[in-house]
Amino acid sequence: MIEQVATVRKLGSDGVWLETTPVTTCNSCAASDDCGTGIVAKTFTPKRSQFFLVTDIALLPGQMVRIGTTEQRLLLAAFSLYLLPLVLMLSGVVALSWWFPALAEWWLIGAAFGLLWAGYHLAAKLSKGLERNAVLLLEVLPELAVTNQQAEVTAAKIT
Repeated sequence: MIEQVATVRKLGSDGVWLETTPVTTCNSCAASDDCGTGIVAKTFTPKRSQFFLVTDIALLPGQMVRIGTTEQRLLLAAFSLYLLPLVLMLSGVVALSWWFPALAEWWLIGAAFGLLWAGYHLAAKLSKGLERNAVLLLEVLPELAVTNQQAEVTAAKIT
């Protein structure tokens, strides 16, 4: 199970809008401010990601929750996004060149780009059906009450 902490941003009719911040390994290194890789990672890493989670648990904006997804779902998403368009493109071009051997190469190149585009749109349609229950709400994190202990100590000394 791949887990991450998210913050509830808005309430919806049948769920909540969550916001996550991606965690990079470059943030943990002491030299990340001077390292070229760290600077590039901070520049190109998306700052926040928002998505809708269907739940019947009563949550409030600002609450922290731990969410998760399975490794199988992650692999299925990677397959549909990367491998499906590539397989569709290659198999389509091979079939076209086999059925029409006199077809000019520029037609095959055009067909390859068209099939690649169709593969990405097919992957997008497949992902819409799969993403409905992709993220699971694992637990609602407890809210930590922050108290000013210095003020309490000072108030105790005065009285």
